[in-house]
Amino acid sequence: MPPSNTQIRNTAPDTAPETVGNPEIERRFVVAELRASVREDNQQPTIEGVAAVYDQETEIMWFREVIRPGAFDRVLAENPDVVAALNHNWDMILGRTTANTLHLTDTPAGLRYIADVNKDDPEAMSTYAKIQRGDIHQSSFAFTVRKDEWTYPEDKNALPLRAVIEVGELYDVSPVTFPAYPQTSASVRSKLTEWTRIRSGEGQEAPAGEAEAQQAQERRTKRQRLLDLSEKS
Repeated sequence: MPPSNTQIRNTAPDTAPETVGNPEIERRFVVAELRASVREDNQQPTIEGVAAVYDQETEIMWFREVIRPGAFDRVLAENPDVVAALNHNWDMILGRTTANTLHLTDTPAGLRYIADVNKDDPEAMSTYAKIQRGDIHQSSFAFTVRKDEWTYPEDKNALPLRAVIEVGELYDVSPVTFPAYPQTSASVRSKLTEWTRIRSGEGQEAPAGEAEAQQAQERRTKRQRLLDLSEKS
C-alpha cells in the first residue's frame, strides 16, 4: 500500500479507443447553468451549458474526484469530433463540432458548450423547449482519462482523491433529464478494488481485537457492494 502521497499515472491507450463498449469511458454530471435562448443577430436557437467545473471536489461513492484546469487543453487543441446529445443518446444529436454546430470553450471555471439547434428538427426543438421551461436543467459529459493523480489518505475512513489532469478523449456533452450514477472506467474500479482490499487489512496481519476485525470486514463488504453497483450501472 502506498503511503499518504501522490501518484501520477498515464492511462493513455496505445491505440485510439473504440467508442462502443469501451470500458474506459466515464461519465460525470454537473448541476450548473443550462439555458435555451435565441441569438439576436440571426434568431438562431441555442442550448448553452457547463459540461465540467474545475477544482470542484465531488464524492463518487468510494473516492473523491476533482478536474484540474487545463484538463481539456490537449483534446480541444486536436479539434475533436464531439456531439451534443440528449441523455448521451447519439441518435438525439443537438449539435456537432465537425459540423460547426457545437462550440466548446475552455474557461477558467470549466468547460462550456453552445449547440446551435436545428429549427427543422422537431426532436431537437422539443429538447430546446424542455430546457427553456426548466424541465431539463443539468448537463453531463462522456470522456476518457489520459492522466490522473491519486492521493491516498492515512485515515482508513477517508476516501482517496483522484485529480483528473488530462482528458484523453471527449465524446459528448449532454443535457440530461436525470443524471445517471457517475460511470467510472474499468481501470479505476480495478485500482480502487485493490486499494480497498489493502486498506481493509486483507492479506495482512489480523486486527488485534474482535471489534476492529468486524469493522474491517464491514468496510470491505460495503465498498465491494459499491464497486459491484458501479459495474452494473
